[in-house]
Amino acid sequence: MSLFENLTVMSVALAVGVLACGDDEPANPATSFTATLSGTNEVPPVTTTATGDATFTVSDGQIEYTINVSGIENVLVAHIHTGREGQNGPVRLNLCGTGAPQPPCVSGTGVLATGTNGTTVGDPPITFDELVEAIRNDSAYTNVHTTQNVGGEIRGQIVPE
Repeated sequence: MSLFENLTVMSVALAVGVLACGDDEPANPATSFTATLSGTNEVPPVTTTATGDATFTVSDGQIEYTINVSGIENVLVAHIHTGREGQNGPVRLNLCGTGAPQPPCVSGTGVLATGTNGTTVGDPPITFDELVEAIRNDSAYTNVHTTQNVGGEIRGQIVPE
């Protein structure tokens, strides 16, 4: 084979290799996520001094979470919704305030496991795996609802840590 033919074969092989790598899924998809909750993140924005944060860890068919809020009164519930930043979306998972097994809504920790208290809600319903996919694709947020702001007083997009 001539030098030109060798270079052509190597160039084609390199191009195929680069193209094949372009669509690969990440080797290790994100497993740790956070949300910083404020009234300015609500749609439409809410004037409030309330703040909060939430952390989520996805592993082995479950989501471990912690949610903490402060400067807020008359909390009703907290949820995970599907939706991108700036868009409202349906409730998908109850975090607190709905009774057993969800804790009261000032702060709480829990484990949401597929097939147990990880049952998703909303219309149309989605699976637990679809919820995890939405979280990984920046298509989920957490918000806390109060009697003063039934649609949500503070909200934060769930993003990789």
